[in-house]
Amino acid sequence: MKMTLPNYNLSLLGKKIAFSTMVQYAGKILQIVIAMISLKLISNFLTQEGYGVYASITEYVLFFSTVANLGIFGNVVKNMADSPNDTVIFVNALFVRAISGLFFFIIAIGICILNGSGEMFIIGTALFCSAILFDFMTSVCDGMLQANYLMGRATMALVIGRLIQVAALFWVVKNVGSLEQFWILGATLLGSFFTFGLSLFLVAQKMQISWQIQWAKMVIFFKKSLPYGVIFVINNLYFRFIPGYLAYHFLSNAHFASFNISFRISQVLSLASTFLMFSALPGLREYISGKHCEKAKKLFLYLQKLLLGGGIALVVIGSIAGPYVITLLTHAKYNLSGFWFMFPLMLILAAISYGYDLVFLSLFAAGKDVWFMWREFIGLAISCIFFIASFFIEDMTQKMILILLGAIAGEAIMVILGTIKMKKFFQS
Repeated sequence: MKMTLPNYNLSLLGKKIAFSTMVQYAGKILQIVIAMISLKLISNFLTQEGYGVYASITEYVLFFSTVANLGIFGNVVKNMADSPNDTVIFVNALFVRAISGLFFFIIAIGICILNGSGEMFIIGTALFCSAILFDFMTSVCDGMLQANYLMGRATMALVIGRLIQVAALFWVVKNVGSLEQFWILGATLLGSFFTFGLSLFLVAQKMQISWQIQWAKMVIFFKKSLPYGVIFVINNLYFRFIPGYLAYHFLSNAHFASFNISFRISQVLSLASTFLMFSALPGLREYISGKHCEKAKKLFLYLQKLLLGGGIALVVIGSIAGPYVITLLTHAKYNLSGFWFMFPLMLILAAISYGYDLVFLSLFAAGKDVWFMWREFIGLAISCIFFIASFFIEDMTQKMILILLGAIAGEAIMVILGTIKMKKFFQS
């Protein structure tokens, strides 16, 4: 039986969104504290060159995870906003997620073997691929809980999983004695496994899970997820992976380690808008599908002001505190005076991504994801102009500035195009 969310008034929906978001923020703060401990252990133990190799493994796997993402999490939230307790949507999404992850991660490991990569690189890749696979399936559980405004449960599972991960990391450091072997990624796998198991248990407390695979529905779900997945892949290309690849290509391992540390911090900060917008997505979807467009417009404008203020604060405060934060989280050796500009530019990129999340997920709720997908190629093309230009510059500082400006330009043009589209949508 199909169950739909009630037409909440704006005040009540705002409270639900605020609670869901604040729970996620509180959980994220705890995760950051735990991640600080993990990062401090790894970065202090490894040389900059060693950390550069470790970062290359994680970035390599994350590229394949982006391709395998397929937008399933967003579609779970969107579809379950219409049917919050639909076990068919949940189970088929879970299997699509698992199959797509296995397919692409097997390819990733196979490429390592065929390219003659070192044994530890292959082992590290396999371990991290397995961890990301469990994270994929956890995200489907999170999507169901998100649609029911139960992110407190999802956050609890994630925090417990991260605690298990850091405990395993302590054991590895004490007993293995060398993170150069990258068994640290085994600790990541253990944490991801426990997070998925606990998340699935919490979902089972909310709905009666019927483990019946319906291949036709899986195909339909896969097709509906493709536009979101294509958007996710293209955006990550110019937002993260091409800049990361070029930095890896141009910089030494030691310099790439510093770049990667700053990039990872800015990527975590960019998630602030993601939590907020996925908390707002079920309400936006309900308002728009129910033709309550005035409420949807008010909610959109409120979110826009909130994220604009947050983005400005991020750049100003982050630029001042950046060197101290990097030293606190890692070691002073990752602050390179010649690359002082990198972290402020990365913060600007993260701030612009707040606007990107706003327009993308709003248009996604409005069913305009295909429109947004085609515009992503414009963002990619503009970014590539900067990326290509970096090959013709000799000075390393100018190279890195061009690379980061390319990511900023691509993200900014998508925010502009998306904002114009949302204004036209509300006017019509």
